[in-house]
Amino acid sequence: MNLITYFFLGLLTTIVGALPLGTTNVAVINTTIKENIQSALKIVYSAALAEMILVIVALNFNMQIENFIGMNIWLQYVIAFLLLVVGIILLLGRKECIKDENEECIIIKKRRYNPSKQILGFILGLVNPTVLIYWILVISFLRKKMIHLDISIEYSLLGLFLVGVFLGKVLTLYGYGKFSHTLKLKMKNITTKINRVIGILLVVVSLFQFAKIFFY
Repeated sequence: MNLITYFFLGLLTTIVGALPLGTTNVAVINTTIKENIQSALKIVYSAALAEMILVIVALNFNMQIENFIGMNIWLQYVIAFLLLVVGIILLLGRKECIKDENEECIIIKKRRYNPSKQILGFILGLVNPTVLIYWILVISFLRKKMIHLDISIEYSLLGLFLVGVFLGKVLTLYGYGKFSHTLKLKMKNITTKINRVIGILLVVVSLFQFAKIFFY
């Protein structure tokens, strides 16, 4: 029973954390629309691996990270500012591209360095303070209310929890990919529309974060 509990808690808590739109979700959506679901899966699997690493970090340094964030207000400003910048970039869009029959950009001005899908997914999944904070809160809650959860538990229990984390991330991101593929078949120029919606959401979240820092 314990084994099943750890697995499903890892699965469900990861799905809940991965549902809100983030940089990894956006990358999966855009890759699916511009290329295909197979290319997006390369991002999905590497991002899921990065999520497991974040969970291990959160298990090891739970209290230290929580105290660090609480004592360093500048970090909260940095996160809010980055969200604002990304939101504005998505809202403004990118004009210089060659479009396909669905009015999607298929060739954009070349960059000096284009990382592989696997590296992109891993970086987006790993360098994600918001997700790390989420796992710190989740692990604290699970530890107090439901299960014994730290790095010292049995390897079988920890392993099943991490397997649940991996599968939860893969299933959620794959769902985003399939959904965006369906939209691509039904709508034209969907990338620009999705980017603008995401941009608005990120700007709103950023402004909320700034308000929270100033008034609380």
